[in-house]
Amino acid sequence: MSVADYTGRQYDVLVFRGARPRGEVLLSQTLFDAEKYGEICVGVQKLAQRWLVEFLTIRGSVLYAKTRGTRFMQEFYAGRFRTESDVATSFAFAEVEAGDNLRAEETDTMPDDERLDFAELQSIAILPGLVRLSVRIVSLAGTTRNVILPLSHTV
Repeated sequence: MSVADYTGRQYDVLVFRGARPRGEVLLSQTLFDAEKYGEICVGVQKLAQRWLVEFLTIRGSVLYAKTRGTRFMQEFYAGRFRTESDVATSFAFAEVEAGDNLRAEETDTMPDDERLDFAELQSIAILPGLVRLSVRIVSLAGTTRNVILPLSHTV
């Protein structure tokens, strides 16, 4: 995107940053650090971030909005994922929950590249204490963002 693409848009603080599409992936869960002083995002990156926050939030954990989030992480922490089929089934339900919540807050004035069409599970890897998902987020404009979720039971 060019600077002109940000004109007239509402933008979010970029929280999920630091991932490199190829090679080593380094994630930092900070809003800013010594090298970078806050970044913003719009478009499909903003949509992917909204979807990730919704998907990873445990349903019922937001005190002022009990229907926000999904049941996916609750099932993950409860140890219910033994097979890829378990994960895929839980993802299917969570994708509907996350999608319904995001669509409920979207308006017709939002750009189509920031509005959810669907999220698609691309791959699953199950290792001891770890589940890794690859998910493709698709906007109403048809733009996509692939995200990898390495979910671990350990802190």
